[in-house]
Amino acid sequence: MMRSLFSGVSGLRTHQTRMDVIGNNIANVNTTAFKAKQMNFSDMLYQTTQAATGANAANGTGGTNPRQIGLGVKAAAINTTITQEGANQSTGNPFDLKISGEAFFVVSDGTSTYYTRDGSFDVDDAGNLCMASTGYIVQGWGVDNEGRIVKGTVGPINTRTSNEYAADATQNAQIAGIIDRDDVALQTENGKIVNFEVYDSAGYAYNMKFGILPKTREVTTVRETLNTENEWGPSATIYKVDTSKLTYTEDGTGRKLTATDMPQELLDKLENAVRTAVNGGTAAPGITVTPGHNMGDAGEWATVDMKAFIDGDPDLAGKVLENGDLYNMTLKVNFSGGTGFVKSQPTSFPVTDAVTIPEEAIEAFYDAGTTNTDGTITYNFKAATGSVTSIKQTYTDDDGKTVTKYQFKDANGTVIQADNGTGTMVDAGTVYGEAIMKLLNLGKKSDTVNPYTTQTEMTESQVVDKEYTLKLLGLTSSDGKEINIDALTNNGGASWDLMFNKSDGSFSYVGTEGQSSITVALNSINTDGNFSNLTIDLSDTSNVGNDHKSTVEGKRLDGTKVGKLLGVSVGTDGIVTASYSNGHITTLGQICVAKFANAMGLENSGDNLYQTTASSGDAALVDIKAEGIGSITSGILEMSNVDLSQQFTDMITTQRGFQANSRTITVSDTLLEELINLKR
Repeated sequence: MMRSLFSGVSGLRTHQTRMDVIGNNIANVNTTAFKAKQMNFSDMLYQTTQAATGANAANGTGGTNPRQIGLGVKAAAINTTITQEGANQSTGNPFDLKISGEAFFVVSDGTSTYYTRDGSFDVDDAGNLCMASTGYIVQGWGVDNEGRIVKGTVGPINTRTSNEYAADATQNAQIAGIIDRDDVALQTENGKIVNFEVYDSAGYAYNMKFGILPKTREVTTVRETLNTENEWGPSATIYKVDTSKLTYTEDGTGRKLTATDMPQELLDKLENAVRTAVNGGTAAPGITVTPGHNMGDAGEWATVDMKAFIDGDPDLAGKVLENGDLYNMTLKVNFSGGTGFVKSQPTSFPVTDAVTIPEEAIEAFYDAGTTNTDGTITYNFKAATGSVTSIKQTYTDDDGKTVTKYQFKDANGTVIQADNGTGTMVDAGTVYGEAIMKLLNLGKKSDTVNPYTTQTEMTESQVVDKEYTLKLLGLTSSDGKEINIDALTNNGGASWDLMFNKSDGSFSYVGTEGQSSITVALNSINTDGNFSNLTIDLSDTSNVGNDHKSTVEGKRLDGTKVGKLLGVSVGTDGIVTASYSNGHITTLGQICVAKFANAMGLENSGDNLYQTTASSGDAALVDIKAEGIGSITSGILEMSNVDLSQQFTDMITTQRGFQANSRTITVSDTLLEELINLKR
């Protein structure tokens, strides 16, 4: 038989195999992460009809080449294009993952381990991350009790976690920024205010308030002072009144009513009745007061049923209103906020001639107030038949500035104590300075003015450069309730020295030398043990010029409220985390990947799975980011890397090759037929 027949048959068989490979590639053109295969040909054994000979010098002949006849073709190799990535397909599913690089996901059916590029994963009823197609569980590393990845034995990645993240008490905070010595806020009673939020272990928020004040020292000098003594006859009784502007809004529509919307008689009665009810007096019919109001607070504090209010007043009932619709309205009443003092009890509202005076000044001259039925508060002068002498001293300080101080004496000549609890002179501008002069002006001033100049020994408070006091002022819950911090602050006296370098104003220490932070013993407050001690770092503060403005601010560094689970996600390094509404992120595990010495040596197992072979070598399980071999992308799948244009081109060449080999068989058959016909 002719060798060409068998060569043609081998060609047909080999091209058929190649067509099988091409057909499989095309069939999997949309298979997730499918890797196309390529088939290579090689020639088969050769029959040698004459061996090669070398040159013969004795005979003078040259050598001859071997004479060999090939016996056909065979499939040399079928390789998988492992290193060629497929295109990206966005899915939006956080558990659809794509690997860039040559690594593989590791999955297990509980008995055997497989490797795949197909990252279309899902979560089963046990919380395990698994293949959506087979249910095989994705493998990786777990975490220890502190949430750290433990890269030991691999196991299932479980996404089950709590739907809530427990609250954490704040333990660390920071006060940072510039303290400008020329900031006017530093000259106020509590200095530059610094607020920041802290949490207790139950997740409740509190506002912590500090004040930063310049440190002062008492310096005694002899000054030439101009003294002026005035005698006053303060009002025996004064009244605290609400000076808020009332706004009436129609319930349901939100329309604001103006003075033209109701008769003046009705407006006056409504004004007085609402203020009386809101400020503690008897509520007229139809008026409902919102609880929690204090005199002078701004907000919506009353609701008025106009029908009930009008019918309940004999002077209004039965009268024809200018606006008939008003009778059936329900009004919401808003207070703008504000209080003042007058010397005669008002008969109508609003009070426009009230004097604004700090209540600390009132306490120096008047007894504790009593609330009247109309909501006003009456204060009685401690010595109603007496008088008050004010001694005003004016002098020039070392900086050339004019300084004014006051001292007050009662009718017996006894010095009335100032805001520092002593009878010393007090500065103008404090609550006991110009504010008290406003208070005294509510009474009668004498005509006696006795100016005189004298040399007076003055004790002055001078600011110490680069030295401040940090003072805890209070702790307030989110609903505005003041927390009693007496146990913590020894009746409000908790303070720390804050020092800066004299040369450049950089931070030096707080509390004691060498310290950059303070510890506030919040756990000593009796709030069911919910607080933790709070460490506040101040090392990032400085005392330098900043256009007379301080930028110092407070910030909590930890502690959270209770968090709700927002979702589970996978990072580019394969770390699986749960995110909560309070900002906490819990690590659940890390997906490991496998790399191989020869990934093309892996054996296909179906279902987009591979198994190791002697050619591929054993899998090395690694951290994809740490090894620098690629990354994992969430919400994206790898598509098939089959190139249809290449496959159709290969199909054409395969078809032509098959045809050519069939022609070889046909021609060989014709030759054999001619040979058989020789015997005829």
